[in-house]
Amino acid sequence: MKKRAKRPATPRPAKAESRDREKLPLIEHLQELKRRLFYVAACVAVGAAVAYGLERKLIDVLLRPSHGQQFIYTSPIGGMNFLFSACLDIGLVLATPVIIYQSLAFLSPLMRDTTRKFLLISSAAAGLVALAGVAFGYFIGLPSALHFLLHQFTTIQVRPLITIQAYMQFVSLYLFGSALMFQLPLILLIINRIKPLKPGGLFKYERHLIVGALIVAFIMNPTPNIVDQMLVVVPIIVMYQAGIALIWFVNRSKRPSRLEILRAEDAARQAERAGRQLQPLLDLAPNPTFVETPQTAKAAAPMVATVTTVATARPRPYATQFTGSSRRQSRRARRTCSSRAMRIA
Repeated sequence: MKKRAKRPATPRPAKAESRDREKLPLIEHLQELKRRLFYVAACVAVGAAVAYGLERKLIDVLLRPSHGQQFIYTSPIGGMNFLFSACLDIGLVLATPVIIYQSLAFLSPLMRDTTRKFLLISSAAAGLVALAGVAFGYFIGLPSALHFLLHQFTTIQVRPLITIQAYMQFVSLYLFGSALMFQLPLILLIINRIKPLKPGGLFKYERHLIVGALIVAFIMNPTPNIVDQMLVVVPIIVMYQAGIALIWFVNRSKRPSRLEILRAEDAARQAERAGRQLQPLLDLAPNPTFVETPQTAKAAAPMVATVTTVATARPRPYATQFTGSSRRQSRRARRTCSSRAMRIA
């Protein structure tokens, strides 16, 4: 007996391989996280080393918003702790683009259509926006907040006696909040990559955003002056509106154009027209009294050739790019035409 020849193994498509590559086990995700954290720590260390080389200028810049307030430290290593924390904070600011890039690269399996170009552009833009937020907090928000907190509650018997560590902690948290406030468009874009958002739905949450902005303004700038409060509220609202505009632009660019929709509908109509041309042959084929003659074969040859060509033709690129009801109708019509052509043949 002859042995049946084994069928050659069909190679798996590249898309399935990429999908399996994305479904990594937990240990590999943890290894990737450790590797990216190492890159972040190395960049922060380099930035801190650069800041340590400019320690005198750095201290003058950090103490300038206090308007000449005197500070103390209560332990022998208090001054060293202040210098270390200041250099570390500057290193975090300088490494912001790297931190954002590594974070987005780690979360890229959750986002749709993520490319290296998108990661680089997003990281660079987020770094610039974060620096803008730090500059806004340093030059506008921080001086008014410190002036109110250091001079509003002083009397003849009450004087502020603040440690340099407490001052540095307050400044770091304030500048971090300012940088995070300006990252609102990037946060919305990341959420839109994971789950598409609708600009109309985001406008419904604007009143909640205003209430939250007022609370954040009171925390970051606790002054009774409404102008100082608006210095924090207005940027939050503007960043939220900018994020909605970016989401509208990104989602609009992904929609099929009117020309693509018309072309897909035209392809579906052509397939339906081919099916109608094939219908007379189907009506004759099941008839037992039908006898094929050279005349009938000659008359049916053009219709069979047309239907076979349409049914076996490769789909057009624009028809495969369009994802809608017209595409499903086109596939269904092509499948029907090819099956009918096989039955006649």
